[in-house]
Amino acid sequence: MTRILLIRLSSLGDILLTTPAIRALKERYPDCRVDVAVYDRFAAALAHHPDVGRLLAVPKKKLKSCLKGWEFGTFLRTLAGFIADLRSTRYDYVIDLHNVTDSALVALLARGATKAGHKKQFLSLFFPVRSRFDIGFASSTMHAAEVNLRFLVDAGCLGEQDLPEKPRLEFHGPETARAEVDAYLQQQGLQGMPLAGINPCASYDFKRWSPEGFAAVADFLAETYGYTILLFGSPNERPIVQQVMGSMKNRAVDTSALSLFQAFELIGRLRLFVTNDSAPMHVAAALGTPLVALHGPINVKKFYPLADHVRSISKDLPCLPCKDIGACRSQICFGQVTVAEVCEACRDLLATLPEAQP
Repeated sequence: MTRILLIRLSSLGDILLTTPAIRALKERYPDCRVDVAVYDRFAAALAHHPDVGRLLAVPKKKLKSCLKGWEFGTFLRTLAGFIADLRSTRYDYVIDLHNVTDSALVALLARGATKAGHKKQFLSLFFPVRSRFDIGFASSTMHAAEVNLRFLVDAGCLGEQDLPEKPRLEFHGPETARAEVDAYLQQQGLQGMPLAGINPCASYDFKRWSPEGFAAVADFLAETYGYTILLFGSPNERPIVQQVMGSMKNRAVDTSALSLFQAFELIGRLRLFVTNDSAPMHVAAALGTPLVALHGPINVKKFYPLADHVRSISKDLPCLPCKDIGACRSQICFGQVTVAEVCEACRDLLATLPEAQP
């Protein structure tokens, strides 16, 4: 049996972008075991993936907490436990898809016949395979899912003929989420109603379009198509969700109290999803939910949603993709996105869908 360890520590969306690589490996080696190392806080992305043999959760949060609290004994025991778990398997291939210091250290600690990473990570000097293609956040012209596949080719575990023509994402949640969402829809009086989702949230401020803009688009969808609007965000992002709700003229349902798996199950039932570039965007793409994605300063070529029923909105500006996001104060990329063009993208996308999708 071929044993392969993929290392992609964060974040939810980026880990989902490894799923085409997992699928390609299983098609090339049907009996192989694919393990994946991730930070423990992002393990949900692959926790229920049927083709992941073992999910190695790097306990970063606990390790940091131990250091902060001067609990060196607990730190050493926790670290030793993870290393023992990691080294309990000898892999044929260990592939660092993340190429940061933490991921390279995991690769170095793992037992493997062939280890692969990228030349940009200095610790990859100790790997026999060092890729040299451009993976720059702003400069790369390859989609992140294609980048992951390219690492597998360079490592020698896939050939060019094994690469999918169109990489597709996968997301698998627990079976319990289906029944939980059924109960939620019944409780909210939403069973059988056409639902559209609005996600005004994202992991960083610079990836968020205006709440007022999302509110206007939500009102357009409610008034033009009769959709009931569901607003998405984590419990910590509830203030943003409430800001959108407070700016709307029509009814909306705040779903921010749902668990991650419940929210993602609900995204799979939407007629349309309008979202910032975020993990929910990639979940919607994986589940086949028609979506309109708004991209601000990010490299769209690298992170656009991989799905058929998509409209991506971004601006053609000389400063994009942004090379110094932290220093930008103008947010001109999102400032030029208008409510009218987002509504038109929704209208255009809905017009292409089967009749079952109003």
